[in-house]
Amino acid sequence: MKKILFLHLLLVFVAFSCRKEQYLAPGISGVGSDTIVLNIGDKIILAPNITNLKGNSYTWLMNGNMVATGQLNYNFEAQLPGNFEISFQVSNKAGTDRQTFNILVEEPIVIANAGPLTIPMCEVVEISPTVAGPDRDDYAYEWLIGDSVIGKTRNLDFISPEAGTFELTLRATAGKQTTSATRTITVETAQYIRNAYTVLEYAPAPGKFHNWSIVGEKSFWDYGFEHPLPYADFLTKASELRKTDLSASLFTGSWGGYASFKFDHTVANARDKADVEINAFFSNRDIPAVYVAYDANKNGNPDEEEWYEIKNDDYGLWDTLYYEITFTYGRTETDARRMYNYYNWIDNKTEPAQGEIMNAALLSTAVTTAGIYSTRGLFPGHFMDINTKEVALLDGWKNSFSRRGKLIKRNLTGAAPFFQKLNIDIDKAVNEKGESVQLPGIDFVKVRKVVYPLQQDLSTGGVMADYNWEETRMLQVGSIIDKHLKN
Repeated sequence: MKKILFLHLLLVFVAFSCRKEQYLAPGISGVGSDTIVLNIGDKIILAPNITNLKGNSYTWLMNGNMVATGQLNYNFEAQLPGNFEISFQVSNKAGTDRQTFNILVEEPIVIANAGPLTIPMCEVVEISPTVAGPDRDDYAYEWLIGDSVIGKTRNLDFISPEAGTFELTLRATAGKQTTSATRTITVETAQYIRNAYTVLEYAPAPGKFHNWSIVGEKSFWDYGFEHPLPYADFLTKASELRKTDLSASLFTGSWGGYASFKFDHTVANARDKADVEINAFFSNRDIPAVYVAYDANKNGNPDEEEWYEIKNDDYGLWDTLYYEITFTYGRTETDARRMYNYYNWIDNKTEPAQGEIMNAALLSTAVTTAGIYSTRGLFPGHFMDINTKEVALLDGWKNSFSRRGKLIKRNLTGAAPFFQKLNIDIDKAVNEKGESVQLPGIDFVKVRKVVYPLQQDLSTGGVMADYNWEETRMLQVGSIIDKHLKN
C-alpha cells in the first residue's frame, strides 16, 4: 500500500514538473496590412502586440537585414526615400511568428524655379517651374505675392499693370508635404494708351436713320463727324480718332450690330476687381453683350476659339440662342427735294419675319459742313454723290450681309437709354457651355447689341410696338478703358 502511494505521488510530481516547463508559441498582432506613408524626417514607433511572452527572443529586420534585437518596439526614422519592409520576429521553444510593417518614405518635393526675371508691364509671361516629388495625384499649388494668392495652377501666366520688383512664391503641397520656392520678378515701365482705340471689325445693323460712317455722337452728323470711306480706310480713320478722343464712338445700330476693338497691350485680370470700363449708349434693361479674348498664340488677332462672353444678369435669358437677320440693299430714289433709301430684312425663323425699311431725307438739309451728302439713313457702305445723286458702294462693304447671335426680346418702355459706364470683370468670362474660364488678361473686346427692343406706343393706345429699327434705341460704343493703368 505504501508502495502504491509513493508511485502515485511520483507521477503527480513528474506531471506538475512537465506543466511548469511548458512553452506556448508566441503570436503577433496590431501590425496591419496598410502601407505607412512617411516623409523625410518623420519618426514612428513600431509597437506590435505580443501574446505568450515566456521565453521569447525578439529580432527586428529592415529589408532583410537585422537592425535590432531583444526589444519589443522599434523606433524608425525616415532618413531616405523609398520602400521599407520592417519585419518583427519573435521566437521561443514552442515556435516563431513574424510580421512585417510596410513603410513608404516619399520623395521630398523639390521646386526648381529659375532665377530673376525682367519683363515689361502689361505683358504676359508663362512661368513653368519644374516640380519633382512623390508619385501622387493630390498636388496643390499656390502662387503668392506677399500674402495675396494670384494663381492656383502649376504653371503661372504672370502679368502686372504696375512697374516694380515682386517676390513671387510658389507653394506646392502633396500629402503632408509643403515646399516653397521664391523668385524675383522685375516689371519695367512701359507706355501704353488706356483706351482700346484700334477698331478691328465694324459690323453695324442698320435701321431708321442709322448712320454708318459717323465716329462720335450720332447727333453731330453734320459737323464733320462722318467719314464715308472704304471699309479698311474707315477702320483706320476710326482707330486714329479713337486714339486721341475718348468720345469717338461707333454707331453699331439695331439688334445684332457689333464692333470689336484691340488694346495696344494686355489688360491684366486682377482678382475680384473690374478690369475694363466700357462707355456706351444703352438703357439699364438692354445691356449689350460683351466678349473678350486673350491673344494666347500671339498672332495679333482674336481667333474665333479665343472669344469668351462676360456673364451678366441677362445670361441664359435669351428667347433664341441662334437668331439671324439678313439685310439687303434695295434701291435709292430721288426727286427734286428728297432722297429715299430702301433696304430689306428677313430673319432665319421657319416662318421668317421680314420687312422693308425706308429712310427719307430732304436733299437741302442732308448736306454736311464738308459739302457732301450725309450717310445718315443710307445702307452701310453706300455714299451718294452730291453732283450726280448716284449711290455707290464703297470698297470692302457689301450689298447684303447677316447679323447673328442670341436674341433677348424685352419691353423697354420707360427705360431711357443714355451714355453710361459698363464695368467688366474678366473673371466672369465663360465659354459656350457657360463654364468659367481663367484668363491672365485680355487683348480684345467685342460689344454687341443682343436685346431686341419692344416698347408701348402711346400714339396707338399703348400697343406693344417693335422699336428695333428706331434710331433712339440703337447701340453706340465709345471708349473701352483699362482700369488698371494709371493716367
